[in-house]
Amino acid sequence: MKKRKLNAVIFDMGSTLIEFENSSWEVLDKLCAQNGYQFLSKRELIKIDYKEWFFLLESEFKKAFENSEKRLEEIKFEEMMASFFKRYDIEVTDGLYSEFLDAYYKPVAEQLTIVDGALDVLKFFKYRKTKIGLVSNTIFPERFHLNELKRFGILPYLDVHLFSSSVGNKKPHPRIFELCLRELNVSPKQSIFVGDKLVEDIGGAQKVGLFAILFFKEGRDYSKQVVPDGKIDNLNQLKDEVLRFFEI
Repeated sequence: MKKRKLNAVIFDMGSTLIEFENSSWEVLDKLCAQNGYQFLSKRELIKIDYKEWFFLLESEFKKAFENSEKRLEEIKFEEMMASFFKRYDIEVTDGLYSEFLDAYYKPVAEQLTIVDGALDVLKFFKYRKTKIGLVSNTIFPERFHLNELKRFGILPYLDVHLFSSSVGNKKPHPRIFELCLRELNVSPKQSIFVGDKLVEDIGGAQKVGLFAILFFKEGRDYSKQVVPDGKIDNLNQLKDEVLRFFEI
């Protein structure tokens, strides 16, 4: 079988290039809620106690996520919280609002690490003049993640970076993949996608014609009937897996 020429590789971000789950999301959600409450409480901007705050916030997230999953439209955390504050008469000025978001997100940012092999694999593709893209699902503002990509030295390698909170649609919606391909100016048949989730990453990428490689993670739910085109257990295996199918 003749190998295809590889023109682009597109990566997921969370748990693929940057590890976001060194702590569980359940733990992080509570720490973020505590930070947010403390920020408001210190400035005497909130009248309810923490228990009620957490209950209301959890309910808000649950409703938002249910709607988001049905439509594959991403939650925009900034807009959701602005609406939440208005509904419960929590008056936060524009200047303080940005500080609140930073305080809320701090527990997530503090536990991030770069995934082993990430920079080596990015250097490998960049050296061979392969275009590199990033497509990430996130509810948080793009500026947070651009800072993280800079912090870990990843940003200079990326030709295109797209975040669902800015695009509006989230994986597996085809629009976010198609937008990345268009901005990279490449064909899906000569491009690959690498990610750790079956439905969002692999299924979504395959629907637009991308060759999809699963970055297998212990403990992930891989019960869905989606079959990846390739599979790796760590990023150091990616070069050899790609060379099985493509010319670089």
